Amino acid sequence: MDPFIAQSVAAIAADTVSGAVEIAKKCAEVLARAVRSRPMADRADVQREILTVGRALMRSHPTMAPLVNLVNGLLWRLEETHDSETAQRLVDETTNDFRRRLHVHEAAIAETTLRLISEEARILTIGRSTTVRAALRHAQRAGRRPRVICTESRPAGEGRMLAGELAASGIHTTLITDASAAAHVAHCHLVLVGADLISGDGLINRVGTYPLALAAHASGVPMYTLCSSEKLLPPGYRLPPQQPLPPNQLWPEAPPGITVQTAYSDRTPLDLLTGIISERGISPPVGIEAWLAATHLHPLLRADMDEAG
Repeated sequence: MDPFIAQSVAAIAADTVSGAVEIAKKCAEVLARAVRSRPMADRADVQREILTVGRALMRSHPTMAPLVNLVNGLLWRLEETHDSETAQRLVDETTNDFRRRLHVHEAAIAETTLRLISEEARILTIGRSTTVRAALRHAQRAGRRPRVICTESRPAGEGRMLAGELAASGIHTTLITDASAAAHVAHCHLVLVGADLISGDGLINRVGTYPLALAAHASGVPMYTLCSSEKLLPPGYRLPPQQPLPPNQLWPEAPPGITVQTAYSDRTPLDLLTGIISERGISPPVGIEAWLAATHLHPLLRADMDEAG
């Protein structure tokens, strides 16, 4: 791997506060640069570079489905040619289209979400989803006056960043501790969360989403995940194991004899959600299986996954 590309991958791996859409856009740029970083003999050479760099990116954020879909889409698009020049052009076209679709889908999701946000609605969110942020800003511009509650979202604390961004947009924003989130749910009209991925096994999002969903379900408060089609995990893809996080993120100077465990994400059963808001509109969780089945995993990605164990 080119040293500059390796540095770019390392920077993405170290990013613990950006949302899945932001990470996906950065990865698309890195993959396009990787293919242009050295001479390519033929399509197979381009495919190998996509697999090598793509594997590193997917393992850097193992729960983010957009990265899987990006690599998978590139491999399928490269089936259209055999020469390296056309293959490189197709990579540029595909990565540019991928970034464009992320933007278009985010705008469509914001417009659909607007229908759920009443005047001065109290809305609770977790993490720092740029899709949720876009929806709330769109509601503010449309004349709504949402009152948003953000959890701090430990261990990375990206909820604090979201709170600052929303406040800067003129949105009434309150920051709360993660532990108090369940108590606040009952006083809200709506819970909106982002997504790293959705599969038949559930929604993977920032840690704390699962207990938040349990609290919303118990209180009868509707909870939606804002999730574009890029976040649907292709059937057959096995997520790589998540690397243990540095213990000092939770307790920098833990006494001897204490095992510190922490994580960035958790899994929420889909039946706890009221619905999934995508560029297609609002879908019931029970209908996700048919949508997932429409995506096919490329044989090279499947073989690479099998070799990795």
